[in-house]
Amino acid sequence: MRQRPGVQAFLAGAGPAAIGAIFGSAIPLGLALTHVWQVPVLVAAAGWLLVFRRSALSTLLLAGLVGLVVALAGGPVVS
Repeated sequence: MRQRPGVQAFLAGAGPAAIGAIFGSAIPLGLALTHVWQVPVLVAAAGWLLVFRRSALSTLLLAGLVGLVVALAGGPVVS
């Protein structure tokens, strides 16, 4: 199925569209951050997605785990 030109065209356009969606949501999210520790988590999540090409599910799970660790350690999590 990947050999078909229509499928290849879709996949060629889906990648840049996904990257644009990630950046489009990361910018407002980054502007809404209220605690300093959240900035490196957002940067690491973007790198995990874009540089290492990992799944969104693993990114969400890892970022959630970081938030849980910060909360259990008594750090600020709610603004």
